[in-house]
Amino acid sequence: MSISSRQKQILDLLEERGFLTVEAMAELTFTSQSSIRRDLATLHNLSLIKRTHGGASLLREINQAVPLNSRMTQNIAEKRRISKIAATLLEDGQSVMLDGSSTAGFLIPHIAKHREMIVFTNNMLTATNAVNYGIPTHCIGGFSVNQSAVLSGTEAYRAVEKISPDILFFSSKSLDQHGIISDPIPEENYIRSIMLENAKKKIFLCDSGKFYTRSLYQLTSIEQIDACVFDKPVPELAAKCEILL
Repeated sequence: MSISSRQKQILDLLEERGFLTVEAMAELTFTSQSSIRRDLATLHNLSLIKRTHGGASLLREINQAVPLNSRMTQNIAEKRRISKIAATLLEDGQSVMLDGSSTAGFLIPHIAKHREMIVFTNNMLTATNAVNYGIPTHCIGGFSVNQSAVLSGTEAYRAVEKISPDILFFSSKSLDQHGIISDPIPEENYIRSIMLENAKKKIFLCDSGKFYTRSLYQLTSIEQIDACVFDKPVPELAAKCEILL
């Protein structure tokens, strides 16, 4: 489900101000309060905001898993920038593993520009997009995580264990100041750990909205990967790998 331009404007206002009343949002967007309430209901159902009496704020509970369809609408400009930078690491003839994250999925148009590429992913939406671009694609089977397009479980773990891609692009929910990468969803975390173990080159994709946060389950640290791709610099980050901006 996509969001409207006004709903995106509401998210931007909440990002800037933290909390706003319905009345304030109506004035700032030149919209009726009834329309704002309908927009807030949509954004609430997408798990993008927290509604309170008389207003709303952004949903910021780090250890709460956000549905994939909600992730696809978040920080789109940042994810496009990250994917464009990460695409400089692509070469013709590569086998590419993309994890279940929405961020990794933004690489598909860039992969399609190269010759003789193969994509592996456990995200059904990413796989479908890759097929539509004409890229030879393997969708790693399993069960749906949190009723999303991301697949995990024993079947998926066994499949990933047998794949050693040339390059892995992955993301996660959180990156703290010590370079620890973590996530609130154990199934996604575990399948990523197998991907990391088998990939020849490991690239972490992270937008600035995830900086200085920590989720429940630790995945790895940036010391264990080849490169990080950010949309902004990360001051005070203890980085010992290549940083691409």
